[in-house]
Amino acid sequence: MAVPALAAVLAASISACSDWTTPESVGVQTVHPWEQDPQLWEDYRAAVRDYKSRPHSLIYVRFENSPEGALNEKAYMRCLPDSLDFVSLTNAENFSSFDAEDMGWMKAMGTKVLYQLDFAADPDMLYDAALRDAALAHAVETFSENGLDGFAVTGLPKDDGGVTDAAAAAVLDALLQAAGTDGVIAFEGDPAFIPADRLTDIDLFILPTQTAENAYDLRNIVLDAQDLGVTKDRMILAASFDGSFYDSENVSADPLTSVADQVIALGPMAGLALFDIESDYYNADGDWLTLRRMISRMNP
Repeated sequence: MAVPALAAVLAASISACSDWTTPESVGVQTVHPWEQDPQLWEDYRAAVRDYKSRPHSLIYVRFENSPEGALNEKAYMRCLPDSLDFVSLTNAENFSSFDAEDMGWMKAMGTKVLYQLDFAADPDMLYDAALRDAALAHAVETFSENGLDGFAVTGLPKDDGGVTDAAAAAVLDALLQAAGTDGVIAFEGDPAFIPADRLTDIDLFILPTQTAENAYDLRNIVLDAQDLGVTKDRMILAASFDGSFYDSENVSADPLTSVADQVIALGPMAGLALFDIESDYYNADGDWLTLRRMISRMNP
């Protein structure tokens, strides 16, 4: 008789547990900062814009912007730290409705968004006049329709009797006309790509220091740019989250911190550029923690 009694008890227990573990939807109301205190939120955004309007070390990032149907928040510009100065869109040719929606947020924070034309990765787009004109037309259309703040260009210098210089000049002519007096023109890479008589058309040079493995190599990249005629106040030193760097004693050091310190040591320079930032989004210590740390380091 004990067995049936035990079975009855177990059945009752299982029934009770089933009742306890039945999933129920729980309403969670999210209150955003701008909903909690609208005036305080506007004051905050005004303070961020004021900070960016004053002299400081610029922070420039490359960002793979959102395609249609992005799967998570790291694909959206709105999730970038508010203290960034420039965002160069590496997927600009596929500028999406999500990107267009985020432009309002970027402008409210005073962050400038640039359409990147990556001629280094696609030389045919530079040397084929038809492809180049199509790429430029698409870039200018996206810039105009969505209120972007300028253009970023990459390219590889070549000693080819002036062919590269002529192509680069054609690109600059189109972009300068579209950008007007307020738009920004940035160049990412070796400044030798830009014709010598057009260096003054570039507002910012993001030097390819992300490839430098030590301070000596980095300094030589800066000196080479100076020899071409680039002034330090237009130089931004680039670093990669996935890079490597060795100090003066050939000891491995954090590349981001090391390059940031070189901006100060070799300066005054315009600031720091960070590449591959998407790899930092799921940092175990917090989203964009390293990026925020670099912003604070450059502008304590």
